[in-house]
Amino acid sequence: MRRLGSARIALGLLGGLFLAACGRGPSVPAAPLAGFNLVLVNIDALRADHLGFEGYARQTSPFLDTLAARGVVFDAAHAASSYTRESVASLLTGQLPSHGGAAGWNAAPAPDAPHLGEILRAAGYRTGFFSNTVMLRNPGFTRGFDEVQHLPSSWNVSGEGPRLSERALRFARDNASRRFAMYLHYLDPHAPYEPAPELVRRFTSAELPPNLDLYRDVEPNLSALRASGFGPGEARFEAMVLRYDAEIAGTDAAIAQLVGGLEALGLADRTLLVVTADHGEEFLEHGWVEHGWTLYEESLRVPLLFYAPRALAPARVAARVSALDVVPSLLGLLGIAAPSARLDGAPLFSLDPGAATPEVGPRVQIAELLIPFRNPARAVTWGDAKYLAAQRWLAPEARYAADQAGASGAPPLDPAAPPSHEELYDLATDPGETRDQLAAAPERGREGRERLAASLGAAPAPRQAPVVPPEELERLRALGYH
Repeated sequence: MRRLGSARIALGLLGGLFLAACGRGPSVPAAPLAGFNLVLVNIDALRADHLGFEGYARQTSPFLDTLAARGVVFDAAHAASSYTRESVASLLTGQLPSHGGAAGWNAAPAPDAPHLGEILRAAGYRTGFFSNTVMLRNPGFTRGFDEVQHLPSSWNVSGEGPRLSERALRFARDNASRRFAMYLHYLDPHAPYEPAPELVRRFTSAELPPNLDLYRDVEPNLSALRASGFGPGEARFEAMVLRYDAEIAGTDAAIAQLVGGLEALGLADRTLLVVTADHGEEFLEHGWVEHGWTLYEESLRVPLLFYAPRALAPARVAARVSALDVVPSLLGLLGIAAPSARLDGAPLFSLDPGAATPEVGPRVQIAELLIPFRNPARAVTWGDAKYLAAQRWLAPEARYAADQAGASGAPPLDPAAPPSHEELYDLATDPGETRDQLAAAPERGREGRERLAASLGAAPAPRQAPVVPPEELERLRALGYH
């Protein structure tokens, strides 16, 4: 397996712009996967560093590990946001939250944003959107999809992965005689971390302490829990992480079911499978839990795997890439003309007749978290440098109260307002972001500000979503988002 780093293509700020004619048009020349089906799998709250093929000691992902050994793995992939709605909107549009949809709590792709579903359907694909989360019910997410189903009727339902795979296979079977494309959103390992007992027994034979619900027990009482010893090495904390890992194992098995079903249908050899995650998950690395609060690596670093073993040679790519790169990469590989609208990512593959090679040149990654009543922030990563700028910064002990205040009264963001909080890290020497370098390296901090300002200079003001309706707030509170 080859390991690839930076290559010969120099790409500019935000990964460059991938601009081409819109519509069905002629196929992209030399597209190595032209005519392939597409299955885009997005796993909720999955940290890349909790997977076996990314070096995790616990065997959470035996099936994904086998796919990784035969596929193209981008080891330093980052989500565009640490909040599901913003992140999924970016994955489907190839645009940052501030470009491609109403940013914030009720984010969704805007009507005028490019959308993968519409592009695929216009190119002749039969399209399906199937999810295990109620977070994506806004029709903006499902534009261009012929069949749409959100499997659960309520939140906090663990263990639904097999049912989602079954639904996807029914769609594949019904459309086996034509090209099809699916978006699949698996909820686990998202909290409340309630894996089946047999999954827990894969990692321990000991009886675990009673489950601490992340939203009811941990977040509102985190200061008191930490004062009592809750944290790495402590039994209750380690049990929480083990349950999270067990849910990863459950989703790994569901993806094995999916791929096995495609093989049984004779479709696997002409299907491109892409596996990623909408964001990661915090486990006190920076004093907090969950996600959607910060843009540290534990919240942003996600898996990114392209699997088509007869068409893509195995490779590991070390260069930093973004989920924003997925749409332009898919269109290039499948031979579909790109939209005329701006895309904030760039292709991850160079295309030759009958072959695709991972090729990633120097590029800048931007991530955004634009929920006004939380810690609205942006992150800029170039090389090994990472600059964080927040318009508002709440210490961990103040965050639960901010959630309790609700989404309805939050003022809109002013993208031109100066940050109230800044941090700077060297990810090469400090991958855990524990040593803020802003005071020691003011010139690098200034460079980060300039790169961020340049990216915002071309961006419209974030389009804040309408005030969240009361019934939606109740659904979110039941979901754990207070």
